Amino acid sequence: MDDMNGLLRTLCLATIFLAIILCGCASQEQKNPTDPLAQVRLGDKYTRGTWTIAKNDESAADWYRRAALQGDAEGQYHLGLCYDRGLGVPKNTILALDWYNKAARQGNSSAQYELGTCYRLAKGVAPDFCKAYMWFNLAAASGSENAREAREAVAHRLTAEQIRKAELMSREEWGHSR
Repeated sequence: MDDMNGLLRTLCLATIFLAIILCGCASQEQKNPTDPLAQVRLGDKYTRGTWTIAKNDESAADWYRRAALQGDAEGQYHLGLCYDRGLGVPKNTILALDWYNKAARQGNSSAQYELGTCYRLAKGVAPDFCKAYMWFNLAAASGSENAREAREAVAHRLTAEQIRKAELMSREEWGHSR
């Protein structure tokens, strides 16, 4: 019986040791991922913090930048948010607009919504309710309820002709972003 307990104890320790080694190898691979999806996920982890990764806005912005520079729409959107809100980078509305625009033109509905908001509130751009409507319309077409509500709010400030123009702009942009 003592031999059996000793064997079980040895097997348990070997299993734990192996798990520690394998987890260490897996975390080594994740320290510098080159895949944009993995970079965005790592940025998300630094944005929120996890039980293994402390919240760090500078690191989050760095990982989003890496994905964004590879043309990843989700990374571009998140980097835009970082610049828009001054999270991990100096607040810069012009850079936020640039990154939102890049992501929005790839069909990222969150970036489209943010661009609509920028045009509606004149954040870094002249107020343009037609463009705000266009971007909200595109985001709403992807299922964003917030964008649908914002589009309806902006529509009250537009004439019927301006709405037709904004919808035409949406259709033209939709063709470019697909």
